[in-house]
Amino acid sequence: MTTQTRAYQHPDSGTLSAAADAALAAHSEAADRIARVMTVVTAAGVRDGLTGCDPDATHLELTEGYDGDLWATGRYWTADGAERTFAEHAADGAGAGIVHVWHPLCTELPDRDGRPAYRLDLTKAAGMPLD
Repeated sequence: MTTQTRAYQHPDSGTLSAAADAALAAHSEAADRIARVMTVVTAAGVRDGLTGCDPDATHLELTEGYDGDLWATGRYWTADGAERTFAEHAADGAGAGIVHVWHPLCTELPDRDGRPAYRLDLTKAAGMPLD
């Protein structure tokens, strides 16, 4: 029986296992960090954009889809427990003046459950000047 010479040497199985475990842990930590960042961005967007910087906005209602995706329903609560909606905020006139900012970045979609739906162009939104 002839012994073949390997073209290159593999690390031993313990080294490979440790490297795989470390890479998977780093990947999990990175995914967790992205989730935390996106949670902060979402909270800031809701409080500052959709509620007109309402300092009393403390909680946001989310629903979970069949596929695990989360959706904001447009309902939020204030520090004193009052329930409000983004639509009420806009009806108060506080949000009515911002439609011209986001609407040009959207494509109108067919209504969903009788409600207007939009597709926001994230590339355009991210590149939008702040002033």
